[in-house]
Amino acid sequence: MLNQTLKTKVLATLAAISATFFLAPTAVRADNSRYVNDIARQLVRAAAAVGLGGYTRTHKPFIDKLTHDDYDNITLNLRAGTSYGIIGVCDRDCRDLDIALYDSRGNLIASDLQDDDTPFIRINANRSGTYRIRVDMASCSNNPCYYGVGVFGR
Repeated sequence: MLNQTLKTKVLATLAAISATFFLAPTAVRADNSRYVNDIARQLVRAAAAVGLGGYTRTHKPFIDKLTHDDYDNITLNLRAGTSYGIIGVCDRDCRDLDIALYDSRGNLIASDLQDDDTPFIRINANRSGTYRIRVDMASCSNNPCYYGVGVFGR
């Protein structure tokens, strides 16, 4: 009986780890798991809140940290004919996060520069190719602030 109980616990633990590994968003460069996990959960909730229920994740989430008034660039490939939703979220110390999408020539395609901590843009890619998302930490009260960007498509 003890061996069966131990076996059940081991299998349950392995199932939980597998589910986390395969289903949870992947942190790219961040190093604080508490913040990373919180941001990953926020991305899922935010995507549902803006109506991306029929979309699927097309890229691994990008999760990192920035200080007040700093920015980061994310390079990704988008496919022509695909409708994309790009959403950003940030931790509790962040008051304003902005995102802007540029094509390979540096032309601004779309942006959300509103004074909020959940920027969202929706685009239909006219051309396949390399694009760049600029993430600006417009307001962070306790540096650094963690943020995440999720890209969804259909």
